[in-house]
Amino acid sequence: MTTDSPRTLIGGLGNPWLRDLDFGTQFVRRVASLDWPENVMLEDLSYSAHRVLHTLQDIDPHKIVLVCGFPRDDEPGTVRSYELDLTPPPDDEVHERLTEAVGGIIDLDHTLAVVRYFKGFPKGTIIVEVEPGDESFGLGFSEAVEASMGAVLDAVRTEVGAPLVATPAPLTEPL
Repeated sequence: MTTDSPRTLIGGLGNPWLRDLDFGTQFVRRVASLDWPENVMLEDLSYSAHRVLHTLQDIDPHKIVLVCGFPRDDEPGTVRSYELDLTPPPDDEVHERLTEAVGGIIDLDHTLAVVRYFKGFPKGTIIVEVEPGDESFGLGFSEAVEASMGAVLDAVRTEVGAPLVATPAPLTEPL
């Protein structure tokens, strides 16, 4: 990647070992071997909100696409893609979310609130979420979430200007 080209970051956010809630982490692992445009980087952002903020400040991406599994009361496997509203949340909300994040909580909404508050997202940041069906301890996805992998990959590749490809097979090697 040349330093002159704007960087696009595909960031996976997940809760390790919690099946469908670990979607972002496992998505990044599964698609890392695909061909991506030169200016695209993939990063596992499965850590607390303040650390994600610092990582984004270090990388300084021109565009961000965040991928995760997050419950919003839709049918399992439902894929949602939307542009993030960059309006900063109120001070008291950020204080509460930072307090939990420092304690080790990994949560999409915490990350979005903290990074928006400190203006760490570029305009046009996209969120691609999949509705989890199984939030239990373990590896692998529920059938509904596994079936959504192709739609998520297509949404992400479209956002970063990459050609569409076949959905990669599930990882079989141990974590």
